[in-house]
Amino acid sequence: MNKPNSNLKDNFLISMPVLGEHKYQNTLIYICHQGEYGSMGIILNQEYDMDLATMLQHLAIKTNHKIPNQAVYRGGDVQNDRGFILHPHNPDDDWLSSYQVSEALSLTSSVDILEAMAIGDGPKTAHIALGYIGWKPAELETEIIDNLWLNCPVNLDIIFNVAAADKMQAAASLIGVELNALTTHSGNA
Repeated sequence: MNKPNSNLKDNFLISMPVLGEHKYQNTLIYICHQGEYGSMGIILNQEYDMDLATMLQHLAIKTNHKIPNQAVYRGGDVQNDRGFILHPHNPDDDWLSSYQVSEALSLTSSVDILEAMAIGDGPKTAHIALGYIGWKPAELETEIIDNLWLNCPVNLDIIFNVAAADKMQAAASLIGVELNALTTHSGNA
């Protein structure tokens, strides 16, 4: 079996209908890392019934202003008790635990970013997720070959400005795909 030689980092993955009742059915994922030790992504379209203000309250982080009604998302089942903040990259940021995913985006997992957001000093645009999805080495590549995922280029507007229920179709539209027209059967040509 040949492995795809393209790197999926900084791309969207759209779950294909062939996933059926799989735990990641109907998901849009942003790939933050892909390398020899595996891959990591954040689910973008599964909101928890919790907002940022509630999460800050649970973490006993005090706020000094009105926190915007910002959703908190299920990022995946790995470390789902830990927050991962996807936000526009700013070279002046100095968060304790931050990873520059691309020229445009960073992923921060340290509490200092939440403390800054609580007082209005953090990123103005952010996708807040609890947990992430992970793949073992070559596992994601095998899933791509098996037609479990459709990949497409990232679009920041979809990450930050599109409603959760509309994100998958918005991403699929980037490559001219209508999700309702996809079949649950797959094959390899």
